[in-house]
Amino acid sequence: MHDTAVLERVETSYADAPPRRRRERLRWRVLALVAAQAVVALDLDVPVLRAAVALVTFVALPTLVLARRATRLPYAFALSLLGLVVGGLLLDTVLPWVGVDHPLAPLPLAVTWLVVDLALLLWRRDVPLVPPGSIRPLLDARFVLAPTLAAVGLLLSVVGAIRLNNGASGVVAVAAVLVGAAALLAQLMRGRRTHDGWVIGLVAAGLLLATSLRGWAITGHDIQAEYLAFRLTDGAQNWEMSALPSAYNACLSVTILPTVLAQATGLSGLVVFKLLLQLVFAVVPVLTYLFARRFIPRRLAFAAAVLTIAFPTFYTDMPYLVRQEMAFFFLATLLLAATERRANRLLVFALGVGVVLSHYSTTYVLLMALVAALIGMTVFRKGQRAKPVLAHPLMVLALLVTTLAWAGPITGTGGHAREVLSETVHAITGSGDDGPSSSDTSYWLLSGDQTSPEERMATFVDATLDYRAAEIPEELQVLPNPGPEVTEPELYPVASTPVKLACALVMQAFLLLGLVWLLRRRKDSGFPREVVFLVWGSMAALGLIVVVPNLSVDYGVLRAFQQTLLVVAPVMAMGMWFVLRRRFLCAVTPVALLVVLAATQQRIGIANAGVYYDRFFTTDSAIHGIEWLGTTDRADKRNERIIANRNVNVRLLGMSDNRAPVSDRLFPTMLSRDGYVFVDGQILDQGESTVFWTGDLLTYTYPIRALDRNLDRIYDAPQARVYR
Repeated sequence: MHDTAVLERVETSYADAPPRRRRERLRWRVLALVAAQAVVALDLDVPVLRAAVALVTFVALPTLVLARRATRLPYAFALSLLGLVVGGLLLDTVLPWVGVDHPLAPLPLAVTWLVVDLALLLWRRDVPLVPPGSIRPLLDARFVLAPTLAAVGLLLSVVGAIRLNNGASGVVAVAAVLVGAAALLAQLMRGRRTHDGWVIGLVAAGLLLATSLRGWAITGHDIQAEYLAFRLTDGAQNWEMSALPSAYNACLSVTILPTVLAQATGLSGLVVFKLLLQLVFAVVPVLTYLFARRFIPRRLAFAAAVLTIAFPTFYTDMPYLVRQEMAFFFLATLLLAATERRANRLLVFALGVGVVLSHYSTTYVLLMALVAALIGMTVFRKGQRAKPVLAHPLMVLALLVTTLAWAGPITGTGGHAREVLSETVHAITGSGDDGPSSSDTSYWLLSGDQTSPEERMATFVDATLDYRAAEIPEELQVLPNPGPEVTEPELYPVASTPVKLACALVMQAFLLLGLVWLLRRRKDSGFPREVVFLVWGSMAALGLIVVVPNLSVDYGVLRAFQQTLLVVAPVMAMGMWFVLRRRFLCAVTPVALLVVLAATQQRIGIANAGVYYDRFFTTDSAIHGIEWLGTTDRADKRNERIIANRNVNVRLLGMSDNRAPVSDRLFPTMLSRDGYVFVDGQILDQGESTVFWTGDLLTYTYPIRALDRNLDRIYDAPQARVYR
């Protein structure tokens, strides 16, 4: 990844060329850039060419120049993406002052990046747009087992998702996982590190695309709100917090970044969210490998990356959390930059800003870990020589100030964080509400919460009854006297996951053993002092999230662990070595965990079944119903409310141009007669619905017949029904 020998040879030939010839080359480069950006500026609809030109001039060229002149390739790529975010934000802030109402339109974007590209080329004239000889290695390429299998696995993942979308079986999708696992195992068993990054990245991309490409529309949980924020920005060609006063809209990773990419390339938002940004996130395990490679042997570093992608959240939830994917990308690059021998503090801070602008929760968990690490390094000063970079007081202070400024006066989205902080303090001091933790804590050794689904459902029903008594007049209540069928619905337990629980315990055991090893070998472990305290700080932040109920619900335990893995994966790999002590076992074990968790568990990426499929997969029939309801409500002058499942709400808002008021109160006790009631396919096909409560998914029997008795059907389709 960091080999620049070809570029160095090319630069030498450029430097030795006569001045006249160099000027001619520069002139042709300028003309080529002007022609390329003209395609973008004129918003020409030229398939493939438009997208290729935009990606080269907006991302590839800045990355190439920065990688050769100023920094290494991972940081150059990260800075190029950060440039899209910050550059778009600057245009959005400055251009309206001079009368440009659409600062994120193709024309201002093309002009701006033309200036940027020209400045970069003038700064580094000897970097060619296309390095001579760069095609020859492709022509001379020989068959290599591991990368070939990884590429085949990626292709099978795409084909498998398309087949599933068309109603076919998941055989190809499962085969994709197995082929990807074979690629990882083949690379692990090889003695050379060649192609390590490619194999990890291709397998990671396959796992992500198997989930992200499901459905012909936007499919998933948080991504629905993210896509709404993007559509508002992209449609207006301008980002404004007032368009959607929500923390989602404050995440520039799902507003300005995809808008710049979509406007420049001419690609749809679906392609940007489902493909381009997923490929960016696929780089994260590669960065984790490079990070681990600095402290532990190559095979264990590779195993650390495999353990990172084997954790189920990576391929089940992360494709639906694009803002967090981008934050993780900047965070992984940040960790790599901070552990350079001569770390550039300005670069580290810039990447930290990328995390802040991308996702609030990732930023807060990072700050928790940094503060804990800083406290530890302050208390245990003995033997400290090298000054820390990331855990330095000034760096922590700078990131904290940036976070407060962004969440406070700039976007005004820090209210929720203040509430969570207050609830956390009260919970720690014993003066807070004694609410249940997220059910995800059941996978953790430190968890003490044993709240049953029935108990969670009872608290949810009580909350709905309190809401009804306070907000819905009796004459508008659809079910004025709900019986046990409604107040005590039958619950459908989540499919038994003893294998998943066993794998979770194995991974935790590896991590705990690694921490024990790190503690015993603290002086000769190979980990720098700052990294050791970052590991312990990250574990302290994770432990706090697991133990404190409101944090486990608000921030998500599994996502917090996925973030923690970016730091502790090398330690986990050492814990695995500590107990297995055999090269073959250390190669097979992480790959086996990946196969068991990714290919044997019911999930949307390999089957048309499972909780996520029931809740999030949207058929054409359901989309037509949503579109019809949005149009009907917008035409209604009375501006009545729409009642729908939480997962339908944001999609409906997006399809109705954010004009249809939607209420997330589909539970029978909260239905009212003053609006439309949209019933989704999960209820119509299976007679059940799902609510998200106290960090848990509760699937219950939905009394659809009660709606038939008390309301009129005004729209009826196989997987969409509207009552009034």
